Amino acid sequence: MTSSTEKNKFIDQELSNVLKEYNYGVVPNSIVILPTRSLNSDAHQSSMFKLTLLENIQLIITIAEEGYIITETDPLSDTTVDKDLECTKKWINKPFETMEALLLAASPKFGEQFHQALHSKLSNLQQSQQD
Repeated sequence: MTSSTEKNKFIDQELSNVLKEYNYGVVPNSIVILPTRSLNSDAHQSSMFKLTLLENIQLIITIAEEGYIITETDPLSDTTVDKDLECTKKWINKPFETMEALLLAASPKFGEQFHQALHSKLSNLQQSQQD
């Protein structure tokens, strides 16, 4: 069993990773750490965050023992496409093992950005091996 301090360190590290690793596939500077909504006084204050998908839909995400969980979705524009909103809503309260898996499921535009970034990294690796 892990202690509360170990869990807090893990959550801090995970949030730090999200801020660094996935900023390319969401609206720039839209990732914000939120205070937890738990009534438990032992709860860590940074286990929830929000971000805005490239589809202009804001997600509230909780990091729990089960994984990353979308707890709310909110279209930020009247021009948000209904199928994009439905794509995100169907994943509410379903845990994902990784943030990457959550974003790939909830955001087709993230998937496009992810594949472009992966292709770019592989091309750079191939180029460096040829030099």
